[in-house]
Amino acid sequence: MNEKQANRHRNWDSSNNPLLQIDRRALLRGAVGLGIAGAVGRIVQPTAVFAQTPRRGGKFVAGIGTGSTTDSIDPVYLSSVASLFVSYQLGNRLLERTTDGKLGAELAESWEPSNGGKIWTFSLRKDVTFHNGKEFTAKDMVYSLNRHRGPDTKSGAAALMKAITDITADGPHQLTVTLSAPDVNFPFLMTNAALIAQPEGEDPDKGIGTGPFILDSAQPGVRYNFNRNPKYFRPEQPFFDELELLIINDGTARMSALLAGSTQYASDLTPNLVGRIKNSSSVKIDMADTTNFKYFVMQTNQAPFDNPDLRLALKYAVDRNLILKTTLAGYGTIGNDNPINSVYPLYSELPQHTYDPDKATFYYKKSGHSGAIELYTADSVFPGAVNAVEVFQQTAAKAGININPKRVPDDGYWSDIWMKKPFCVSGFGSLATEDQALTQPFASDSPWNDGNWYRPEFDKLLVQARSELDVEKRKAFYHEAAKMIWEDGGHITLMFSKSINGLAKNVQGFVGDHFHGEAKNFARCWFEA
Repeated sequence: MNEKQANRHRNWDSSNNPLLQIDRRALLRGAVGLGIAGAVGRIVQPTAVFAQTPRRGGKFVAGIGTGSTTDSIDPVYLSSVASLFVSYQLGNRLLERTTDGKLGAELAESWEPSNGGKIWTFSLRKDVTFHNGKEFTAKDMVYSLNRHRGPDTKSGAAALMKAITDITADGPHQLTVTLSAPDVNFPFLMTNAALIAQPEGEDPDKGIGTGPFILDSAQPGVRYNFNRNPKYFRPEQPFFDELELLIINDGTARMSALLAGSTQYASDLTPNLVGRIKNSSSVKIDMADTTNFKYFVMQTNQAPFDNPDLRLALKYAVDRNLILKTTLAGYGTIGNDNPINSVYPLYSELPQHTYDPDKATFYYKKSGHSGAIELYTADSVFPGAVNAVEVFQQTAAKAGININPKRVPDDGYWSDIWMKKPFCVSGFGSLATEDQALTQPFASDSPWNDGNWYRPEFDKLLVQARSELDVEKRKAFYHEAAKMIWEDGGHITLMFSKSINGLAKNVQGFVGDHFHGEAKNFARCWFEA
């Protein structure tokens, strides 16, 4: 399995591994416009509101999926969702994304751009120590970030770091990052799960960080045990004395462990499992809208999909509501043929492409196409991917369009079908900003431009937006870019999925996360009395 294949299997996805937000595996599954106020580092703390006074003590056991015996603790080699959960317990990043999607201070107290957003200066906290007792300084952050840069790094976050030309420590508590070009969204990239601070000179595999929990023992693919960090810089956290991450890869088994009381948390439950536990007296469900989207992709540089009328006919031939209901049991929102939904702070609405057999028939006849249209799918693309194609076959037939489903084995789908066949099923997810959501699937130079859609005027809009500090002007650039995709692109965006997590009824403080930061909850949860 090559790198692209490995990153595409879950509903959580992003582009080289599920942790990195630009990893295909993460992309399948699985920012507040900086403006002047955001750009100068307005400090925003997590927005969770406690309904009762948090209670310290106890051991919390979490059932986590997609772990492997080959997983590494070293953040350079994060390769699974389980690794992601581990990284959030061990370490902190310069910044974090709060539960409402805004930028929040973590190891950096403030951040400020200069030279139009080409240079970023971070002022660091002075009260942070590593698990080994060493004081955290800017030199440690330079070391940690540089491990993800350069031609020899193996980090899945390397693509995020390519825009950086220099990182310097200007004193013990000030960090300066210089970019190759202005980017007002850059601070959001510093929230990436892999970019945790590590002490210079220590073995990265020891798991020494600044995070809320200290690693006690690790059995990759089996379990990880942690103890509370008594010197955490947020002194009120964490509330649990002990934490165990139990790797349970099968979703049904994770649900069963939760129902049996063996765990108090089950990650990433599929929609078909929700109905089996939502009425339980001992378990509750937490859901959050996400940026993960599922879609059919047409190769716009190949016949017959180089015909814009045929592309438009197919967009009107899809009943998105029906597909959402039958594949995700309604746990999500319908798509509209572009990657920006209302989760993004700079979202602006476009007219909805609705199911309209008459319009589909009109544009299909106008296209001049005839004959069957093959659409490739596989079970592993996302839950219900095969069913989605079958539903499309039925609704398109009412417009006189013959869709021929081609169900293929999971093995080899991402190497032999995706970006090879002219029409197939795919998905993206957990992209951090509007810029990432527009760039990675659609920019002309993006390796993930799976519709082979090339528009220089679109690329120009993205460049203009990256250097625009005015929020409303940047929002207008993103609106025009999304509109171009909506009108002409090769994606038929079906739906955006929800993040679904199971919790024991006595767990308090858990807050759903739109950008898959659920693992951060373990520091702020507690057992009710």
